[in-house]
Amino acid sequence: MKSWAWEITIHRLLVVDWVAPHGPWDDQIAFIFDAGILGPNLAAGVRPCDDELSEAVFLPAAEVADRLRARQRNRLNAALRAITDGGIRYLRDGVEAW
Repeated sequence: MKSWAWEITIHRLLVVDWVAPHGPWDDQIAFIFDAGILGPNLAAGVRPCDDELSEAVFLPAAEVADRLRARQRNRLNAALRAITDGGIRYLRDGVEAW
């Protein structure tokens, strides 16, 4: 479990994605929330804190999408649409369920 010393406000739920069992993993539910914008002082202090991460960067959404697998890219795009239109997106394996 990672621990951060930041206090952020969660504004609203953007995406719920049910992921079917795959490989060694059971099914899961992934959530994406709108947590606002990280201020410049906090952003400047973002650093990897263990061997799982090699870097921490802030990128435009399109560039982030290029670095993601299809399922995660679909989640990102669903979250961006939800921010734009004020809705919540429900996905099944990264595909909008309705």
